[in-house]
Amino acid sequence: MRYSVTFLEKDYEALEAHLAASTDEQAAFLICRISQTDNETRLLVRACIPVTGDDIIEQSPVHMKIAPLAYIRAMKRANDEKSCLIFAHSHANGYLDHSDQDYIEEEKLFRTAYTRIRTQGVHASLVLTRQGFSSARVWLPDGSTVDIERIRIIGRRARFWFPKSGTVEVPSFFDRQVRAFGPDIQRLLSRLRVGIVGVGGTGSCVLEQLIRLGVGTIMISDGETFESSNVNRVYGSRVVDDTLAKIKIAQRLAADIGLGTKIELIDKPVSYQSALKRFRECDIVMGCTDDELGRSLLNSFAIYYYVPVFDMGVKIDSEDGVIRSIQGRVTTLMNGAACLHCRGRISAERVAAQAKCETDPEGAKALEDEGYLPELGDPAPAVVAFTTTIAAGAVTEFLHRLTGFMGPDRESTEVIFLIDQTRIRTNNIASQHDCFCADSYHWGRGDVRPFLDTTWRTE
Repeated sequence: MRYSVTFLEKDYEALEAHLAASTDEQAAFLICRISQTDNETRLLVRACIPVTGDDIIEQSPVHMKIAPLAYIRAMKRANDEKSCLIFAHSHANGYLDHSDQDYIEEEKLFRTAYTRIRTQGVHASLVLTRQGFSSARVWLPDGSTVDIERIRIIGRRARFWFPKSGTVEVPSFFDRQVRAFGPDIQRLLSRLRVGIVGVGGTGSCVLEQLIRLGVGTIMISDGETFESSNVNRVYGSRVVDDTLAKIKIAQRLAADIGLGTKIELIDKPVSYQSALKRFRECDIVMGCTDDELGRSLLNSFAIYYYVPVFDMGVKIDSEDGVIRSIQGRVTTLMNGAACLHCRGRISAERVAAQAKCETDPEGAKALEDEGYLPELGDPAPAVVAFTTTIAAGAVTEFLHRLTGFMGPDRESTEVIFLIDQTRIRTNNIASQHDCFCADSYHWGRGDVRPFLDTTWRTE
């Protein structure tokens, strides 16, 4: 079992500012919801509670004594909010690891936490110096500890910290890339788990680029089989692949490139909850599906799990073989940014129609014939040059979130490509106040029943 922690940038900055406010030791409690799979338990930080004032009994550069009532209040809040607890404190003297005294005090703290907090999950402890995180561990119910495998900070940038991970050797065939971004980014790419939803025209191109960038693990979801009529735009495909599962073509593409990329396959669309649940193990997701139901689910997923989703699409407006416009977009879905509903990129009516078609095809057809469901239309035009442009744009946005290479002022959450006009626009629209994505109640809710507070199709 891997253990990790994810912060929103605002919560991490609040923690960092508090812990750095004095040359004495400082502390805070973090209230966290849980995301738990067979392979990973992830703590999603929802609130930072600084220890201040009368809650501090003693304090110096090398120690701190906290009033018991402060612990009790934090545990009560965690229990009331069906959450878990992280205790974070600073080592003002720069000592990087948990001290022996930390172990003694934390053993008592977390023994009590498992008694007072009834949430199914784990609790954890973090140490920070002025340089940032220096030690991180989970306390298990039996009193043993396990190192936290990674910490994510999601906001204007996607930042990662890997404690005690050692040095990862960078293969020589990434030399040109290292010259651009440096060896640390290449090592980061090798550690990332990136999901791709859909491996058609845009998704297969995204896949090839992520493989060649050196992303270590790629999880792919697609329930469709390949049709030879799509060979004009699906990367890695051949005419003879007709009826072969798209995920198998993707797997073969990765093997043929030969960089050792780990590929994990899901032979269902994300409209099945078993498929979308797998993406809880990803650091970042690339949304390459062309249906509004899948987009709507990824929209919620990004908010509930603090996993940035780069949603993309291309629309060619043509009639009788004459192109009138070609537009594409890459929209970054994350907490604090306008979602696809806010932007009008998807509609509740069409999402409901597609959900009806998937769960009750015969009933949906009858309703459509009677005019109660919108017609979903025929397949749209698609050209490899245009799907490739948008896929490259999405991967570029992904790289910017990791590196900031476009500069600190570039905080756009959507890029619009007016391909026929050779123009690009960006925007950074705020959430609409009455949209679910603006309500912090949903932020980092993690595992709930039903999953994403949504009704799902039968598996």
